[in-house]
Amino acid sequence: MLGKILGGRYQITHHLGGGGFGQTYLAEDLHLPGKPQCVVKQLKPRVTNLEALQTARRLFDTEAEVLYALGNHDQIPRLFAHFEENRDFFLVQEFVEGEVFSQEIKARKQFPETEVIDLVQDILTVLEFVHQQQVVHRDIKPSNLIRRKGDRRMILIDFGAVKQIGIEAYESPDQASVTVAVGSSGYMPNEQLAGKPHFSSDVYAVGMLAIQCLVGINPKRLKEDPKTSEIIWRDQAQVSPEFAAILDKMVRYDFRQRYPSAKEALDDLRSLTSTTPISTLLSEQTLVSFEGHLAWLERGDDLFQLQRYKEAVSAYDRVIQAKPEEYLAWFKRGIALENLKRYKDAAESYEQVVRLHPEDYLAWYKWGGALEHLHRYQEALQSYERVVELQPDNYWVWHDRGKVLEALRRYDDAIASYDRAVQLKPDFQLAVESRKRVLSQLSRVDALYHLQHYDEAVASCDRAIQENPNDPIPWLMRGMALENLERYEEAIAAYDRVVEIQPDDHVAWFKRANLLEKLNRYEEAIASYSKVVQIQPENYWAWHDRGRLLEHLQRYEEAIVSYDRAVQIKPDFQAAVEGRRRMLNQMQSKVVPPPVEEDDETIVSVGISEQPTSEFGGQELEAIVNDDRHCLIGKGSGLAPQEETTISSQKEVEETTIRAPIEDATTISLPQPNLGESTSVAIADENYHQRLEKGLALEKEQRYLEALAAYDQASHIYAADAHLWQRRGHVLCALGRYETAIASYRRALELEPENVDIWCSLGGTFIQLKQLPEAVACFNQAVQLNPTNHIPWYWQGRLQYELKQYPAAIQSFNRALELKPDFQPAIQERLRTQRQLNALEVQNVGV
Repeated sequence: MLGKILGGRYQITHHLGGGGFGQTYLAEDLHLPGKPQCVVKQLKPRVTNLEALQTARRLFDTEAEVLYALGNHDQIPRLFAHFEENRDFFLVQEFVEGEVFSQEIKARKQFPETEVIDLVQDILTVLEFVHQQQVVHRDIKPSNLIRRKGDRRMILIDFGAVKQIGIEAYESPDQASVTVAVGSSGYMPNEQLAGKPHFSSDVYAVGMLAIQCLVGINPKRLKEDPKTSEIIWRDQAQVSPEFAAILDKMVRYDFRQRYPSAKEALDDLRSLTSTTPISTLLSEQTLVSFEGHLAWLERGDDLFQLQRYKEAVSAYDRVIQAKPEEYLAWFKRGIALENLKRYKDAAESYEQVVRLHPEDYLAWYKWGGALEHLHRYQEALQSYERVVELQPDNYWVWHDRGKVLEALRRYDDAIASYDRAVQLKPDFQLAVESRKRVLSQLSRVDALYHLQHYDEAVASCDRAIQENPNDPIPWLMRGMALENLERYEEAIAAYDRVVEIQPDDHVAWFKRANLLEKLNRYEEAIASYSKVVQIQPENYWAWHDRGRLLEHLQRYEEAIVSYDRAVQIKPDFQAAVEGRRRMLNQMQSKVVPPPVEEDDETIVSVGISEQPTSEFGGQELEAIVNDDRHCLIGKGSGLAPQEETTISSQKEVEETTIRAPIEDATTISLPQPNLGESTSVAIADENYHQRLEKGLALEKEQRYLEALAAYDQASHIYAADAHLWQRRGHVLCALGRYETAIASYRRALELEPENVDIWCSLGGTFIQLKQLPEAVACFNQAVQLNPTNHIPWYWQGRLQYELKQYPAAIQSFNRALELKPDFQPAIQERLRTQRQLNALEVQNVGV
């Protein structure tokens, strides 16, 4: 079975065990991102005729329905799928990471009473839900319990009714009314052995399991009273009379004398673990000396260390009754209650702590965790928000805040919270996986790619392609992700699909050529590079790489033509200059030079002047493009934070940003492209508008890489639009590719050298690179072009402050205020600068 794929998606990886009724395997789900693990149970009914097979199929379907309903409980593995294959039946369930309880019993033998009470309460809580669904488990025993690794809670597996499939198939039609005994010796009461199980039969099994944990003896070896047939066990365990009485009732020989279901047993058990109500603790004042108060606190701590949490809670209660304002006792009481899984009581204790100490971030955090367990997500979020206020760099609370936001279906906020956790601790794998999970669910291909989650990006592209097979963008992103996974053949197939849909997509042709070259398929690579230069005749990189491959194939005359063209387009392109020189020497000497092998890093994507894979991942995108389409340089600019400065309104915040307004795509007015007599200008203009509008829409959705591809496609139709190059610069800033953005803004300025907005955008990009003198020059230019605009004056002052040019900075702020007297940011910055200047003057006088 190992390696076999079942149901077209579940690949078997390990054999977990099995018996006469079937086998259990660990598998990977090939249809989900990351190939998550799951458990596959193979049920093999021993049948000899069609009628018996139909009986088995009916029982299997019924059992699957039961498991599906039961899977809604957190402590029962969810059913993912059920299917029949080659007359075998398969159940696919959630994989639970943890330890089978039989191994824990084998290692520890005996357990203290407090732990056994917790164990029984945990199992009965699940069993109460099962019985409410009118289901009898039939086979509760240590090997059917898993202690989950994450929270140490008991998970109930392997419902005994499944085994009927392997048994009832033997029955003939006239025996169909016979009920088969399913269960395990020692844990199965007499009525179940007779084939007539009740809810109380499960209660019996839990009671026998508890007795086994207390006495350290397998139930089959326990003695029975010969007169009553009751189990004799009390003399072999240290147990309180109250708990012993509950266990005796759970394991009565006559099922009518037992608890009728898990609910009744659980109600009695809870009476042993009940907590003093908060109102009682606060109202019943007990006079205890100072020494007595400390003694109870120490006793509670000692009991806590021994994991005797219930007794510890009682000790802390005595402290609180004597001194209700003792927040430490409240706090420790909450932690002990959490260990008892009594989250409601724990939450009430933490609420008292934050009432007494509102600045205790840990109490707020613990309160949020307890509320989260209670599924009170909105309240939990408020608690976590308070922790963030008190400890903004606490990466754990950012992660848990993300979990709650995810539960509230606020997925974008959850992603942002996980992002913050990873920023604070880049190796915080739990936050990385949580963010990846949400992004995969939302099919955020662009974000997954940037974060280097390439497998998940491929899966998201596949979903998008399934919805619209003719959209080239998912195919392009799929190819790029596969390329990073070094699955080159599949990546080439994706790029092939792009150029099939969109034959003039030079990016896909260029990337296709790169991969064909990696695979040593040189002739095909040359053909792809030739296609690029056909679409983009001015693409000097494509001419160079075409020449390099022709040189490698010793086709020197063709190679020199390609190198010549690259140098004509870019005379300072040193790699092409050297290639042409080699070819000229070769043509003169008639000696064949060795083929030139250049480093792969010299191959770059056409239209994307740097390899995106070298720049994505780990960079904090300090320049962003917000929803109203303005490129901001105020946030994350690297400038010193304002001291005692607040911006009084949203309007003033907007006025302090360097923005490049953009019209609605339907109203953009462009000059007609000059495409020559053989081409329809109207069609080309329409295609240009389509590419530009697509880029604007993608940019608005913050799908920056796809927007960049759209702008590049527009540029090879018509490259003389400054507005296009400015938008391209904005998305490059959003991707953190500032050097490339500068080149794009400079291209825009070549077309519109007096455009103030472009100068401001260029200045903002220099700020990101900490190239402050260059930024000053840009804003100086903007001031000269439009001296009546207060924004460039303000930013010129901010930059002068950073360069410690305080008198000049004050003059710039004064000029901004002459143009707009009520501009608060300039007023506040001028005040800060004046204080700095005064401090320097005092210092100089002192010297």
